[in-house]
Amino acid sequence: MRIAGVYLIYTAVLLRALVIFADEPRRNLVILYLAMYGLLLLAEPWINKATVGQRTANRAWIMPIYLVVQSALATGLLFIQPFEDFFALLFVPLSLHAVLYFGSRSGFLWIALFALLMTGGLLGDEQGRLFGLAMAFLYSSLCFLFGGYAHQVHQAEEARHKNQQMLGELQVAHRQLQEYAIQVEDLATEQERNRLARDLHDSVTQTVFSMNLTVQSAHLLLDKEPGRVSGQLERLEELATSAMREIQALVSQLRPRSIADEGLPAALRRLAAERQARDGLELILDVRDETGLPEPEAVGLYRIVQEALNNVAKHAETRQATIRLDLSEKPAYLEIEDHGQGFDTQAVMSKRGHLGLTGMSERARELGWHLSIESHPGQGTRIRVEQSLPDGET
Repeated sequence: MRIAGVYLIYTAVLLRALVIFADEPRRNLVILYLAMYGLLLLAEPWINKATVGQRTANRAWIMPIYLVVQSALATGLLFIQPFEDFFALLFVPLSLHAVLYFGSRSGFLWIALFALLMTGGLLGDEQGRLFGLAMAFLYSSLCFLFGGYAHQVHQAEEARHKNQQMLGELQVAHRQLQEYAIQVEDLATEQERNRLARDLHDSVTQTVFSMNLTVQSAHLLLDKEPGRVSGQLERLEELATSAMREIQALVSQLRPRSIADEGLPAALRRLAAERQARDGLELILDVRDETGLPEPEAVGLYRIVQEALNNVAKHAETRQATIRLDLSEKPAYLEIEDHGQGFDTQAVMSKRGHLGLTGMSERARELGWHLSIESHPGQGTRIRVEQSLPDGET
C-alpha cells in the first residue's frame, strides 16, 4: 500500500513537470533528474532488503548514499527555472524511507535535513519569500506526517516480528509440554502397573499358591484317604472364590465404575463395602454434602482414598478407618484417618521407595488440591486433601 502511494506521488510530479516544462529549454534536464530519481525509487526495495539485517561495514553506507543522492536530485529540481514548488513533494517518499530504515530518532533528523533543503530552495520562489516560507512549512509538515506514519508502520512490523518469534517459541514449548505429558502418562502407567503387580503378588498370587498346595494335597489323599478329599475340594472352592473377589477388586481399582455418573460419595460407599469384604476393613464413611465434582477431581480423589486404604490394610495394624468428605465447606476437603500404629512422617518421607505417599501427593497437586499427612508413632495417621482456592476467595 505505501509503495503504491510513493509511486503515485512520483507519477504526479512527473506528469506535472512534463506539462509545465513541455516548451521550456531545460525540459531535458528536468526529465533526466526525474528519470534518475525514478530509477533509484524503483531500486529502493532491493537496496533496503540488501541492507536491513545485514548492516555490516561494507553495506551500512548504501541507504545513506541513496538518501543523499535522492535529496540532491530533488533539491536540484527546486532550483531549475522556471521555479516550481511542487518538486518538494519528492522529499515525501524520502521521509518515509528514512524512518523505515533508520528508526524514528535518526529518521526524523533526516526529515529535518530535508526541511532545511526545501526551505532553502523554496525561499527563492518568484512569488516572494513569505510565500516560499509558507510552502516550505506545508511540504515539511507533509514530510513529518509521512514520517509519523512510517514510524507506526515500523512499530507494527517490529510487533509482528516479535509475535512471530513468540509464536515459534510457544510452538516449541507446546511440543515440549506434549512430550512431557507423554512422559508423565507413561510414568503414571508404569507406577500403576507396578502397584498392580504388588497387589497381585500380595493377594492373588498367594491365593493361587494356596490353591496349588490344596490340589497337591488332594492328589496325595485320593489314594490313601479318599474320605478327606472332599474337605480339600471345599477348601479349594473357598480359595477360588477368594481369588475371584480379589481379581474383581483389582479390576474395579483399575477402572472405577462410572464415578462420573454415580458421584464420588456413592463410589466411596461401594469402595467401603468392597474393602470390608476383601480385607475386613471396617470403614466409617462421613459424607456431609452430595455435591457433584468434575470427573477428573472425583476420580483423582477416589484414587487417593484407594491408596490410603491400601496403606491402612498393609501397615497400620488396624482394621478400622474413617473417611470424611465435605464438599459444602470452602475449601472442600477429604480425610482418611485411622488409629493404627502411625509412623514418623519426616523419617518415612525422607526415605526412598515410599511411592504410595508420594503418588498421593502428586495426584492431589495435579488436581489443584493440597495433601497433608499427620502421623505419630502409636497415634494413628490422618491424610487430609484440601481444595486450593483462587486468591481472594474464601
